Amino acid sequence: MTARRLKVMTGLTLLIIAALFVLLPIYWLIAASTKSTGVLFSSNTFVPSGFASLGRNISALFGFQGDLFRDWIVNSVVYSVVTSCLVVYVASLTGYTLAKFKFVGRGALLATVIGSLMIPSSVLIIPLFILERSLSLSNSYEGVILPLIVSPFVVYFMSFYAEGAVPTSLIDAGRVDGAGELRIFHKIAIPAMTPGLVTMFLITFIGTWNNYFLPLVLLQNGDKYPLTVGLSIWFTDIYSSGVSQPLYPEVILGSLVSILPMLVLFPFLQRYVARGLTLGALGGE
Repeated sequence: MTARRLKVMTGLTLLIIAALFVLLPIYWLIAASTKSTGVLFSSNTFVPSGFASLGRNISALFGFQGDLFRDWIVNSVVYSVVTSCLVVYVASLTGYTLAKFKFVGRGALLATVIGSLMIPSSVLIIPLFILERSLSLSNSYEGVILPLIVSPFVVYFMSFYAEGAVPTSLIDAGRVDGAGELRIFHKIAIPAMTPGLVTMFLITFIGTWNNYFLPLVLLQNGDKYPLTVGLSIWFTDIYSSGVSQPLYPEVILGSLVSILPMLVLFPFLQRYVARGLTLGALGGE
């Protein structure tokens, strides 16, 4: 066996192991979602039970505590979509400004953006809670969305991307034609930055969908929880005394439902990330 073939086989083996490491938990969720509580602990772990139990589990999931699980899905969609749209717009405008305008303090502002990437988000939770409580924003949709609108990573990425993707000649041509700066941004810069915008939208959507700690601290009403927090509360109830029924089927099936958007968005994320980064690199040459 040649060294090249050995290298290829080793890489392929590692990729297969990594794929199994990622896919096996997802397959277990699918298989376990078809089982009742009794069957879950008495049958083979990776063998599905049947669609009859799956139908009962779905009915139990969406019927438990009224429409609470449905509310959690809607909340997660609202938090993720609204936050992602606002983050992408604010970051693209800020990044475009940092990349294409020369002004006093630009270097300091860019250094602040880069430096803020080193601050763990968990450090800001307590100050955010105190600030939002004083502004009467705690336990509200706005309280969860507003702290996430400004993302230093997305701002830095879009400033780097706009530098190479938006030709200065087009901006100058727009100014010569009498277009204002905002019109140039919306009509010239945004179309040129579309691959990067889509990439950041998908990344932000996934990050917000999986966000747990911030809504856990800021929200008190169960009907405002996203899926991450709601399912964790149900999971905690499994081990609490006084619970009328075991919640294993609800938690397992709910976890499967919560990752479906990620499974759907992953192919788009993979394609647009590669395309966006490639176009940005070519534009910077």
